[in-house]
Amino acid sequence: MRRVQLSVHRTVGEARLLAGALEAMGVAVEVRGEALAPLSGEIPSAETWIELWVEPQDLEHAKGLLAELLENQEHAERSVECPRCREENPGNFELCWSCGLELPSGLRPRLRAV
Repeated sequence: MRRVQLSVHRTVGEARLLAGALEAMGVAVEVRGEALAPLSGEIPSAETWIELWVEPQDLEHAKGLLAELLENQEHAERSVECPRCREENPGNFELCWSCGLELPSGLRPRLRAV
């Protein structure tokens, strides 16, 4: 059976990280284009991007999982202040890393400087 393209990524690291996470959740993933990655700068950059491919019957499930992973990454890039100790926590934390207080889910995350 032919595979279908799920997503395209600029770096091997990003593609491999997502492929590993998807595989851990039961989705078989094929990574294509790694051999061209070292040629970035020598050939057009879009030619060196890394592709993730899945079986057609897994496409919708994989898209949902990928969306969850990317949403969690977006939350992690934000920060939430603990109401008790005022310590900054990544936006995807459920407990304050400093005092252990359960962080209310309704706290509004703020963008962090990176």
